[in-house]
Amino acid sequence: MKSITRNDHPSAGILASVQNFFGRFHLAQVARASHATKTKGVPFRVLFCYLISTIFSNRSTYRDYLKHQDQLTFSDKTFRNLLNNGRINWQKFLILLCQRIIRFIEPLTDSARQNVFIVDDSMYERAHAKHVELAAFQFDHARHRHTRGFRFLQLGWSDGNTFLPVTFSLLSGQNQVCGVKADARTHSGKRKLQAQRKAPEVVRELLVSALSQGVRASYVLFDSWFSSPKMFHQLRQLKLHAVAMVKRSKKVYYRFNGQMMDVKAIFKAQKKRRGRSRYLLSVRVEAVVEGEENIPVKLVYIRNRRKRKDYLVLASTDTQLPEDEIIRLYGKRWSIEMYFKMCKQYLRLAKYQGLSYDGIFAHTACVAIAYSLLAVQHREQEDDRTLGELFYLMVDELADITFTEAIRQLIDLFQEAFENEPVLSEKVMDQIMERFLKKLPSSYRERLTKAAA
Repeated sequence: MKSITRNDHPSAGILASVQNFFGRFHLAQVARASHATKTKGVPFRVLFCYLISTIFSNRSTYRDYLKHQDQLTFSDKTFRNLLNNGRINWQKFLILLCQRIIRFIEPLTDSARQNVFIVDDSMYERAHAKHVELAAFQFDHARHRHTRGFRFLQLGWSDGNTFLPVTFSLLSGQNQVCGVKADARTHSGKRKLQAQRKAPEVVRELLVSALSQGVRASYVLFDSWFSSPKMFHQLRQLKLHAVAMVKRSKKVYYRFNGQMMDVKAIFKAQKKRRGRSRYLLSVRVEAVVEGEENIPVKLVYIRNRRKRKDYLVLASTDTQLPEDEIIRLYGKRWSIEMYFKMCKQYLRLAKYQGLSYDGIFAHTACVAIAYSLLAVQHREQEDDRTLGELFYLMVDELADITFTEAIRQLIDLFQEAFENEPVLSEKVMDQIMERFLKKLPSSYRERLTKAAA
């Protein structure tokens, strides 16, 4: 492919890596299955590889095009038409890509390891845009203010070392800045209608889509924003177990000893573990939803060693899990926070300036694909078992997240947990981000560092 000549070495090197990634995971087949094909003009592969490669630059796709237009065989209108193409099912594209990468990762880890789905959302800000389709006034919990944009709802997969974006949705809201009509018969219309539904409903839809395409995990991890007895019931209907943080609210009740009680009342009524125990209390309750069979849930109260009166509450629908394992599994949820920060800080997540919802959605999908490429590169740099059969037989697999690491991450959550925003501190996030970047190939590291500058 000759879309960029060899006189631009950094761009050509990254483009070559993207092309190799495209061929290695047979993305041409994925594109056909997702209706991402072209019958005439510039092939989809050429445009796709160019769009992904520009994400690693320190400028927008349009600015990159202006710099290289004398070396390209297409116009800026060509790649804009691809992004705005409502026929392409980008959610299916991501799921099929994730499935293929999981096939590459699974032989490297023991079959007994618990793979997990992770659900979380983040702010996709378009503060100054008044004509963006389906943009709405959203409350930014990180900055404690309202702003225009979307809720970036992400479903991810992790084996404890590698995080992969499975699929996502950009959710609108009731206070829309610019509404739009949607035709439910098209992929574009289905995305737009999904964006206007409530987040718990969309979470279930994303999980159903992933499971239907063969992406498997044993547990679903999420924070207190999605925790509710109804969510636990929905996951059990899909034959999935939940490991989640529970909000300390007096409005959410569980059946305990025959009475409906909130988690605070349960905590006050029970005798706590003494000494320097890893957790304060563990009780079994039932999640009650009218018209549904009660589901057993194990609540684990985690002590804040920095402030003894504070605690967090974790819940698991798998009551056979030991308390230490519940804490360790929940520690895997941190990887999605790293994903959000990586995409926003280095991969130009919310920098796309188009007004079309389809264009914004497609660009977000390209960012997720670029992160998947980095995840594969990171795994190959770190895991010697990827080097060949001899190394596979002689080298131990990468260790899963340890209980100590999970506890450390939970302790860091306490600082924000009582301000209704259970996320890691900025300092800890930056430290781990630096470690992630150091494992990447030098060409990617240099380009991402420039992009963040």
